[in-house]
Amino acid sequence: MDAKDVRIFCDIAFRDLSYSASVQRHVSPSEIGRKLGLYEKTVRYRIKKMEEDGFIKYYQALPSLSLFGYGSITVYRFEALNLATKQRVVESTQKIQNVVEVGDYIGPFASVDIAGTTDDDAKATADKIAGRFELTQLNLGTRPIRDPHDTLDRLDWQIVQGLRYDARKTTTELSEDLSITPRMAEYRINKLLDSGALLIRAVVNIQKQAGLVFYEVELSVDEARRSPIIAILQDQYGEKLWSVNSPSPGLILVNLFGFTLAEPEESALSALKIEGVKYCRLFMLKEVLEPKRPNWLDTLIAQKVD
Repeated sequence: MDAKDVRIFCDIAFRDLSYSASVQRHVSPSEIGRKLGLYEKTVRYRIKKMEEDGFIKYYQALPSLSLFGYGSITVYRFEALNLATKQRVVESTQKIQNVVEVGDYIGPFASVDIAGTTDDDAKATADKIAGRFELTQLNLGTRPIRDPHDTLDRLDWQIVQGLRYDARKTTTELSEDLSITPRMAEYRINKLLDSGALLIRAVVNIQKQAGLVFYEVELSVDEARRSPIIAILQDQYGEKLWSVNSPSPGLILVNLFGFTLAEPEESALSALKIEGVKYCRLFMLKEVLEPKRPNWLDTLIAQKVD
């Protein structure tokens, strides 16, 4: 796997769960190719290879959380007193209401994406987690959830449920399950996607690919130098920098990938040499975990179907 492969699956796996990103039922090799400067045929081949190797486990359908009254997703980073406590945090948060995703990092760190009807609602969940395990916490930023253009009826929710953990299911298979025509199934799916009510993303097994390292560099910077610092990092790392975020003044979160264990530490040391950087912290991602099935979102979908 090379850097182009990694950028491809970043585009189809690490989708923006706030639904500000474009949505499609099938991966668009042409769109990814234009973005990354690759031929469409090349993108198709690489995606197929990742599927065959088990790196892409399956494709998941996620309904917009605004359909259940949620207004935003807030990401919190937690630091535990020791590794054993961190492991309990990772295991327990996968079962907690409103937890969308959990990031397990090397060392005593974990990140948790929390959906909330309000920012205070998400904070209350984070405070509950922190209090239970005596954790320190940091708010890494809040993303608003876009409202879909249309309301959903019972058939729409049946389609969402049918695609939930098999989003690439054919319209023929889906139509047979729901006793509707393939044409109706295709129409309804496209309507859900176009309205922003549904997001399709690939679920990947990060541990499947040896020699690939995802990491985050947290930088405390002079706010006046924030934009120039981001520009320097983008120029320095190119396609290996797949996401950058500034959740609050003076704080930059840079998500990168590399192919050796030396790269994360070298990146942190290099960042310290940039004018305006006060200090940095390094976090190496071990695994991204979704809530245990059946989870709170599955229950909400089932209620809509019933």
